[in-house]
Parts: sequence; structure tokens; C-alpha cells
Amino acid sequence: MSADDLDELRELFDFYDRDGNGVIDRDEFARLCRALDDGFSEDELAAGLDAIDGNHNGVIEFSEFVGWWRDRA
Repeated sequence: MSADDLDELRELFDFYDRDGNGVIDRDEFARLCRALDDGFSEDELAAGLDAIDGNHNGVIEFSEFVGWWRDRA
């Protein structure tokens, strides 16, 4: 992944990190997923967050976000 790609991902991450605390929480993740596809159920959102949250602290850190985005491609 190039530096430009990482910069773009950082901008996307920061856009969905609405409170600016450096992580994407459940509500922020739901907003991101609904922007991608409005058909996600609450159970699917919970499963998605759990799958991306590698250290299981309940939020998505930037490194986890990058890994998820890379796996989507």
C-alpha cells in the first residue's frame, strides 16, 4: 500500500471518527457501513465490528481499519 493510499485511508478514517478520539466506535462504524450499503442489520454490524476489532477492545483503531480495507480489495 502506497503512502498516498494510506493518506486517503487516514482521511476516510478521520471522517468517520466523528468525535476525533482516534478510533471508530460502534456508532461511527454503523455510519460507515450504512454509507457503503444501507442494508446492514444490527447483528451484521456487531459481527463486522467484532471481526475488524483485532484486539477486541470494542473500537476500531487505524491499523485495524487499514487491515480491513486491504482485505476488502
